[in-house]
Amino acid sequence: MVLARYSFGSLPEGIVARRGGSLQYLRVSCARANVYAEGRTPWKTAAMTSDQGRWAQLLSHERLHDVRSQGRAAHHSETGRSEFDADYGRLTFSSAFRRLQDKTQVFPLAKSDFTRTRLTHTLEVANVGRGLGKSFGLLLARRGQLPAHLSPDDIGTVVSVACLAHDIGNPPFGHSGEASIQEWAQRCAAELRPHLSDAEFGDLACFEGNAQSFRIMARLWGRQRPGGARLTLASYGALLKYPQGSAHARDKAHCARKKFNYVQADAALAEAVRAGLGLAPLGEGRFARHPLVYLMEAADDICYRVVDLEDAEEAGLISRRRFAELLRPMLPQYLKDMTEDELCGRPLSELRAQAIGELMRAVMLVAETHLDELREGTFAQALIDAVGEQSPDVLAAFEALGAEAKAQVYTDERVLQVEFAGFKVIGGLLGELMQALPPGLSDGQNLSASGGKLLKLLPETYLLVRPDEELVALAKEGKKEELVRRLTPYERTLVMTDYVSAMTDSYALELHRILTGVKLP
Repeated sequence: MVLARYSFGSLPEGIVARRGGSLQYLRVSCARANVYAEGRTPWKTAAMTSDQGRWAQLLSHERLHDVRSQGRAAHHSETGRSEFDADYGRLTFSSAFRRLQDKTQVFPLAKSDFTRTRLTHTLEVANVGRGLGKSFGLLLARRGQLPAHLSPDDIGTVVSVACLAHDIGNPPFGHSGEASIQEWAQRCAAELRPHLSDAEFGDLACFEGNAQSFRIMARLWGRQRPGGARLTLASYGALLKYPQGSAHARDKAHCARKKFNYVQADAALAEAVRAGLGLAPLGEGRFARHPLVYLMEAADDICYRVVDLEDAEEAGLISRRRFAELLRPMLPQYLKDMTEDELCGRPLSELRAQAIGELMRAVMLVAETHLDELREGTFAQALIDAVGEQSPDVLAAFEALGAEAKAQVYTDERVLQVEFAGFKVIGGLLGELMQALPPGLSDGQNLSASGGKLLKLLPETYLLVRPDEELVALAKEGKKEELVRRLTPYERTLVMTDYVSAMTDSYALELHRILTGVKLP
């Protein structure tokens, strides 16, 4: 490794590691160069300002329920790979992430390769999130608040990890899949409510993809150990957009209170993340947002608002000319100055990229203005909603994109037809699964003949809803019915929603056809 000294504009002079032709800014003083060269991490003992110390806790690279990670260096001494890089790798190589390639973004079961799936949307969000995170890291460095053991690139990686995971819990058929599960729970309330607490029933009746994402990452990933994927605490913090449970009241006017981010079964895991990061408690089961959540949220907002219309243009729902004019207020001056025909003749990929860049710049102006509020999680607006403070024309253009999508895209007949079919598919699957996992199953009661057959078809992995050696032993012995009896009624319902929400669009449709007898294997 060759060490060279560079000046990064308004950043303090630092040390850069050159690896394979690329430059990685390690942000260390000359006096600490030997510490990093030897692979030692000084952050635990180095003198820090109070701001740096606070950010060091918020950006903790310790792992959830992994005592071995305590005191571990943030970067590997030989490879320079950070703990956050490891998070990124765990996600991208996971089966849950791969399944996003066959989950709906806007257009369900699209036949065109151009149309984005949930996977391509997620990758785009992660790219924008990495850029916002790196810019945010540079901002912290300029303010003298970035901990010495971290670089702006590390902040970008944390945000990109959260972006990769943000939709991983979404069920088939997009947001209509969430509504399908909610409708099923409300329709079956008479069968479910007698066996569940009000809060447990709320987890189902208000099923939330964000909560399922946290559940996958913190519990279901590694079912036989606490902590699931055991990502770094910073990555989990950046994922929790709505740090409260389903029992808490929702507030559409507050960005962190619009929805919820964990179910009752995962409350202790959310609390472990909160305590490890030092996020302020706001009453039982509710706490302040992590600052990097705002950046993940902004990346998602920017991407779906712009690229949903790009897909709509490809699908013929809006004209090329209309899309170009909608983007005009968010373009650099040389494009704004073009005539309508000239602008329409430019590649749409250029216009989309320039618009996203302008939105990113507007978001970072808000972040810089409200840095202290973001650090404490007290800023009540999504960053994109606050760009009107300094860029009212950009905000107006952004909102115009949303209005166009609602009028021309989300209500398109093709979209609505498949979404309605999704209600039938998801509701039908959950209805069938209730035969195999009846909430009211008593100790002496046997499953119905059809329920017993369906239980045999259910992968036993989904029955392991908590780390428990007895459950694992029963699964290995193939004693599924006994295993089901060991689960609480609430846990049985979670098995159903875990199983169905993990399905891809195609698999859900195919399994529904088979279980309802429409198609035989």
